[in-house]
Order: sequence, then structure tokens, then C-alpha cells
Amino acid sequence: MAEKIQITIIGLGFVGASAGLALRRHQDKVVVVGHDRDFRLAEKAKRLGACERVERNLIDAVSSADRILLALPVAEIKEELSAIAGELKPGCVIVDTANVKAPVMQWAAELLPDTVHLVGGHPILAAADPSPENATADTFENAFFCLTPSARTDDTAVRLAADLVEAMGARPLFMDAMEHDGMAAIVEQVPEIVAGALMQAAAGSASWRDIRKLTAGPFYRSTLMTSPSASAAAGACIANREHVLRWLDTLIGALGDWQQRLAGSDETGLTQEFERGMTARQDWLRAHETGRWENEVDLPPFPTTGDVLRSMVGFSKPPGAELDKKR
Repeated sequence: MAEKIQITIIGLGFVGASAGLALRRHQDKVVVVGHDRDFRLAEKAKRLGACERVERNLIDAVSSADRILLALPVAEIKEELSAIAGELKPGCVIVDTANVKAPVMQWAAELLPDTVHLVGGHPILAAADPSPENATADTFENAFFCLTPSARTDDTAVRLAADLVEAMGARPLFMDAMEHDGMAAIVEQVPEIVAGALMQAAAGSASWRDIRKLTAGPFYRSTLMTSPSASAAAGACIANREHVLRWLDTLIGALGDWQQRLAGSDETGLTQEFERGMTARQDWLRAHETGRWENEVDLPPFPTTGDVLRSMVGFSKPPGAELDKKR
């Protein structure tokens, strides 16, 4: 019988706990070990079944790991990589889940030995309430999981990272780290800024005590911030500062156009703006629901390991099975 591989998950919030639950569906082939600075959170994840055991000591958690999933905000990753860099098994493959990639890839190049490889990752999840207690084994099912290997990343490590992603039920989507960050800014960091600013504007009003009684769906959806903490949200914005500033300029320009139409009582113009926005949103949601993305033909999938390497790794799911099924 093949020896089980150890997958260590560092960070047992919603993403880490969901990953553990998904991977433990393969518990005949893997051992999932968990670690979190907040040991109460780690124990909660263990009770949920997200890991077979938890380690209080970070080095004990990673020293025997074949794979490591860093389910941490970007602001915590450099410190964590620095702490574990000298304690990892040769051949260990690390995948992170932060929504900013270029800094993570740079830190990995600076801190990790040549025998260890980090493949940047970012799962694209649509959870309304990403609290640890809402973690499920199906969280990653058919979701895109961006992978951003550098030109220097070992090919085998990239393939093993793709296998790990597929074992969680997700679909690997390969792209350049800088390209990822440019796109992620408008769908990750800018919405958090807009939500925070809108919430501040409303709550800072002298009429807030009465305004809040009128709040319902639109305000709730528009002020939803899904970062695990304020420091995590701020850290991601700072880490991706140039791209976020560029998109904020674009958004401010668009808002200026809307403001001018409203100031001029341009009902026809406003109607057209709303129609364009509603149509674009419907097209986006339809693509999400069907899995049919017009530009997908321009993004050829990176070849995963195939049956031989998969049997070595321990996962038996055929490469691209979920992608083929959706098509």
C-alpha cells in the first residue's frame, strides 16, 4: 500500500478549513495536518473534521509535509515563509491562497531554498459569509483556482500544485502573477474599498440612527466586506497598491460621468448607463452559472500529471474531468 502524503494547512479560517474538508475526502491517501496561530480556531477546525490532527508548533506542522497550503492573508505570508524556509523537506510544494500574487512570488524567490517550490494560488470563491463555521467540503467545487508559477518554477512542482487544486474540486487557471494582480484589483480590493467608504458615509451621517432603519438588500450587498479582518483588507490593498490606484481612478471617472448625467436630469443617459450595467452583470452571472466563458479558448490549460504521476501522488481523479464534464 502506498504511503500517505502529508498535506499541512497553515491558517484554518474559512478557506483553510474548507480545503481540509475537501482533501479529507481522500483520507485513504493523504494525512491533513493543521496549524493556526489561534489554537482555538485550529481546534474548531479539527472538530469540524478539516484535519486529522493539529500542531501548536509551526515547525512541527511543516517539517514532514509533502505539500503545504498557506491559507493566509498576504500581509502574513512573508513572515510565515521566513519562519519555515529552513525546516522544509526537499521537494515540498507550497501553494498559497492570497488574492495578491506578485509580492508572494518575490518573497518565495528570496526566502525559500532551491529544493522547495512555491506556486502562487488564489481560489475564486463566492461565499456570502466566509466564516470558519461555514466551511464545507464543496466550497471549491468547480471554482477557478488561479495558479501563478514563475518562469523558474520546477515543472513537476507546478503539476503537483495543479493536482492539489483538482483534489479539492477546483479548476486550475494559469496566469502570470502581475497579470493576475492587475485584474484582481478591480474585483477584490476595489470592492472592499467601495464597501468601506459607503458604510462610512452612511454611518457618519447625523441621520444614521434613522437611516439604518431603512437599510435592506441593496445596502447590505453594497457594504459587504469579505476579508477576514480590517488589517487583512488593508494589507491586500497596500500589496497591490499600483493596480488598485489605477482602477480607483477609472471608477472615479465613471462615477463622475454618472454624477453629471444626474445633475443634468439626463434620464435617457442614466437609463442607458443602468442598462449597460445590468446587461454586463447578467452576462457575467450567466457565465458563472453555466461555466461557459467566451475567452476560455484563449487560456489553454496547463497539462497536469496524468495517470502515472497521479498514482505516485495518490489522487486518482482524471485530469480535467470536471472541466470536460461542464463542457
